[in-house]
Amino acid sequence: MTATDPVSWSGEPAEFDDYAAEYKGGLDNPVKRLLGNSPDQFIAVKARWLMRHEPMLETGGLAVLDYGCGVGSLMRVLAETGARAEFTGCDISTGMLREVEKRWPAELGKAPALAPQQGAQTPFADGRFDVVTVSAVLHHVPVAERSAVYAELGRVLKPGGRLYVFEHNRRNPLVRHVIARTPIDRNAILLDAAEVRHALLDTARYDLDTDYLMFMPPRLAFLRPVDRMLAWMPLGAQYVVAARKPV
Repeated sequence: MTATDPVSWSGEPAEFDDYAAEYKGGLDNPVKRLLGNSPDQFIAVKARWLMRHEPMLETGGLAVLDYGCGVGSLMRVLAETGARAEFTGCDISTGMLREVEKRWPAELGKAPALAPQQGAQTPFADGRFDVVTVSAVLHHVPVAERSAVYAELGRVLKPGGRLYVFEHNRRNPLVRHVIARTPIDRNAILLDAAEVRHALLDTARYDLDTDYLMFMPPRLAFLRPVDRMLAWMPLGAQYVVAARKPV
């Protein structure tokens, strides 16, 4: 490891490099395969939620950062869903970042701009982005180091910008079962939506809201309306904390 190599939260070379080339979004777990046919079906739940709550994604003009972007799946699925944003991704794993361009379909145009993280830190200027997403990242961050992530997310967000934190819901027993048996999550420490809300309020006076997602198997498209009706119930497999930064 050189001085310029990205590091993981613990200071070691990013562990996700080991999974980058074969990364399948956790579908090596048989229970998860019963719920969805592909990783994209799970990511599309988040992409559709974002498209409903950020209508300007369709019209263009938003600068969007996916923090801890992995292989770029959320940005790619958003683009395939119709988003026309200026996408940027960052990650502690250079192996994952190399996969973003490899997996970006040519028909979607230019691949997102990419940058390595050094732990929680990114190379971006203060107030650079209109929207920041952080999807299934925080459970990989040691608890003592999460405050640095929250501070960095707020730093790169414009005044009035929106931050969306998607996470696995530890209140859901099936989620706990899957996470405990998924190799890439071997060091995961799940967190509650309340932790995210309280930690964000420690860094700025955000306006906050929370939705719960993925009550129904993503493979069953006809049940999507049920998910939207149950968004208030804290038992979905995923949740999203939406935070608007004060102007």
